[in-house]
Amino acid sequence: MWYQPIIVLLVAGVPYFFSLDGDFVFDDTEAILKNDDVTSNSWTDLFHHDFWGSRIDNAFSHKSYRPLTIISFKLNYLFNSERLSAPQFKITNCLLHITCCLLLWTVYKTLLLRLKLNNNYLNVEFLAALLFSSHPVHVEAVSGIVGRADILAAIAFFISFLMYDRAMNDCWMSIYYLSSSFLFAGIAMLFKENGVTVLGFCVIYELVVKIKTAKSTGKTAFIYTLDLLNRYTIIRWISTTITVFCFLYLRWIIMGRAKPEFKATDNPAAFSSDLFTNLATYNYIYFINILLLMWPKWLCYDWSMGCIPLIEDYSDYRIFFVVTLYVYAFLIIWYLLKSGRISNFLSFRLVILSQSLFVIPFLPASNLFYAVGFVIAERILYIPSAGYCLLVVIGLQKILLRLKSKNLRRIMISIFHFVILMYALRSMQRASEWQTEYKLFTSGLLVCPLNAKVHYNVAKVADAKNNVSWAMAEYQEAIRLYPDYYQAMNNYAILLKNHKQFSEAEFYLRKAISLKNDFPAAWMNLGIVLASMKNYAEAETAYNNSLKYRKQCPDCHYNLGNLYLELNKTESATASWFQAIQLNPKHKSAWTNLLAVLDNIGDMETALQTIPKALKELPDTPSVIFAIANIYGKLDQYEKAEEYFLKAIDLFKNKGKPIHYANLGVLYHRWRKYDLAEEMYEKALELQPSFKSARTNLNSLRKLKMKIK
Repeated sequence: MWYQPIIVLLVAGVPYFFSLDGDFVFDDTEAILKNDDVTSNSWTDLFHHDFWGSRIDNAFSHKSYRPLTIISFKLNYLFNSERLSAPQFKITNCLLHITCCLLLWTVYKTLLLRLKLNNNYLNVEFLAALLFSSHPVHVEAVSGIVGRADILAAIAFFISFLMYDRAMNDCWMSIYYLSSSFLFAGIAMLFKENGVTVLGFCVIYELVVKIKTAKSTGKTAFIYTLDLLNRYTIIRWISTTITVFCFLYLRWIIMGRAKPEFKATDNPAAFSSDLFTNLATYNYIYFINILLLMWPKWLCYDWSMGCIPLIEDYSDYRIFFVVTLYVYAFLIIWYLLKSGRISNFLSFRLVILSQSLFVIPFLPASNLFYAVGFVIAERILYIPSAGYCLLVVIGLQKILLRLKSKNLRRIMISIFHFVILMYALRSMQRASEWQTEYKLFTSGLLVCPLNAKVHYNVAKVADAKNNVSWAMAEYQEAIRLYPDYYQAMNNYAILLKNHKQFSEAEFYLRKAISLKNDFPAAWMNLGIVLASMKNYAEAETAYNNSLKYRKQCPDCHYNLGNLYLELNKTESATASWFQAIQLNPKHKSAWTNLLAVLDNIGDMETALQTIPKALKELPDTPSVIFAIANIYGKLDQYEKAEEYFLKAIDLFKNKGKPIHYANLGVLYHRWRKYDLAEEMYEKALELQPSFKSARTNLNSLRKLKMKIK
């Protein structure tokens, strides 16, 4: 009916409408904001990099090769006047999700039409599409911008399937449709790795479609099926198999013939040496994935670390859920097989296809073939949930067929509609949590309180909101849950350092370094702490160690320059700041300190050569402008000095300090503009009545004015 696609569109889009004005959150930072492939002028580099912008052949790469998804990010950037706008990215994701839902509706119709199934009491494809459109487990894929990879892969997956279905008609166009199916399968794989599984589903699909009931022939279903196979079918299966192997081999070549390396915290079960722990934990994770589809209340952006503890003992109560899962699956299959009726046989085929659509796209994330770098990722369920949604509606149809009362059937259908409404509302609520990192990270505390990374992320957003006590408590909890969490130790030490608790900060930084010796940030922060404790020799060693592991670190060169300044090694200090500026031309503090020291040591020639470069990079940075004003003041270039002093004060706005007005007062004093000098001294003293030099200068100025009178 004409209104069905409109309803699907609304159900898919409305839950996300009120949260499109969000920020880049979580993985978006690494994949988009810090990924040069998105903003660079090059269109070829991204084909040599992984999803996060690292070289795909790098030993530390996660080997996630998704160049077409990166191109979509790049197009967003270019179409928005080369600006990274999170709302624009989110709107694109939402539109793609709507497109995918409408496309899936077509896929469902194709399946039912090919199997010649009647819609008794239900419009199966419509309700299944509504269930998929509203499902809260999709929020991560839609509201999390990096989830676009899953949506685009799903779109290409479904198009590939539709092309394969047309190729099954055995007409002269079959080769064209089959080639198109292979093309879109390859495109799906370049959006996200699991997209290539569409070809496996297509083979199962054709096999199930070919199976006929064999009662009237006296043959088994298998033999009867073989009789129905023709050379076109055989050619399709052989071609599909060869294509899959070619795609996988090409993927292996692109990865540099090496598997990705992950940490134990990413997927703890994969690093367990006990076979029972592996099998039990993996199967429990499968159960949790199904539970998220059935009851999407407990949604979390990160399921790593201790979120799901390992099952290490036979007495663990969670084994019951694993056994229940397989018993339930067995009972469903047994029930479908026990009856020889045609209607049940047709339903059985649709159930098999639904389960195949659920299981096959999930296989790359199942840890069956290789260990993956996550425990649970809700966006991974985007394609598999298409099979789940169809299976649920088939189950509902079976229930309705058994109910003889029309009222009971109406009640069941109403309950299903209510579930869709609840799913849509849950999606809306969950999408609002994906608007900001603060809401997203704090929501994780309710679902995964044992996940150290969740507490670590909450600590970061708490610190960003200047809630230091909360941040420190969360860092402590993260370290308690995972005693080897060196990143948390580093960040916790920074907070301790900021509160002058240098000994405690040193303890955590040294512990972090003992866990990861090549941790440049920890070495640099240790240098800052040691310098604050006047332990300059060890501080210099710490800075040099930091630079040994990360040579291109402007902040470390800047801090090393500050250390040299403390040691009165001004030449070494300026050299370090020049190095910091070379690595980061926008480094405000390095420019400010460099200009101030050149002023103090009287190296006006270098200062005058440096000023134009500083103004080119930071024309509106008040600290830099103020340093330039001081230099021109010393050179008796009063008009230029006044211009920059006034500009600096204007840029500082409410953050202006007494020294800014006092120095301008000194300029006017020397310039013999005594009234203006007096006004500036008074402003400085208004901000800081105990400012001795300003008070002394003001008194001498007033005495001078009295003499003149």
